[in-house]
Amino acid sequence: MDWYFIRHGEIDSNRRKIYSGRSEEPLNATGREQVRSACDDLADLKIDAIYTSPLNRTRQTADIIASQLGWTGPVRAAECFNEMKMGPWEGMSEEDVARQFPREWATWISSPDSLSIDGRETLHELQTRVLQGMRDIEKSGDHSSALVVTHVAVIRVLTLFAHDLGLNLYKTIGVENAKVFKFGISLR
Repeated sequence: MDWYFIRHGEIDSNRRKIYSGRSEEPLNATGREQVRSACDDLADLKIDAIYTSPLNRTRQTADIIASQLGWTGPVRAAECFNEMKMGPWEGMSEEDVARQFPREWATWISSPDSLSIDGRETLHELQTRVLQGMRDIEKSGDHSSALVVTHVAVIRVLTLFAHDLGLNLYKTIGVENAKVFKFGISLR
């Protein structure tokens, strides 16, 4: 199955380097324009299904894509593609996290796969959730390809899996807003 993933368009928290986590923050004007521009990259793809994280910014992104592409099928929200649970870091800037959680921040920067905080999903937990959701969709046999509108963390852990790389390389994966990634990976 061919999988196409796209990160949602920009939100104000992205500009301010704030961990928005599972907030319902909407796309800003730049984000809406980024998504419209990304539709050029999607126009020639054969897409059988569209899935999205349940959060507002991804649903808005999916709605713009569906409208631009003339998509008439359903856009399905799937919890497996939701943003990583940030726990106590949710809504905090990177600066504030570094100041209030210096030891945890140092771990996050140097070996992110080792970070474990109450209420915060680990990278391994996130990767397991995403892959299981993809396997469940593949088992349904309904699609030969799917577009998933999701978040930076989801795309990073999936990229590392696809290239058989360790999760400690998480911070090295660049994922711009409204960038499309293709994964032709076997999940069976």
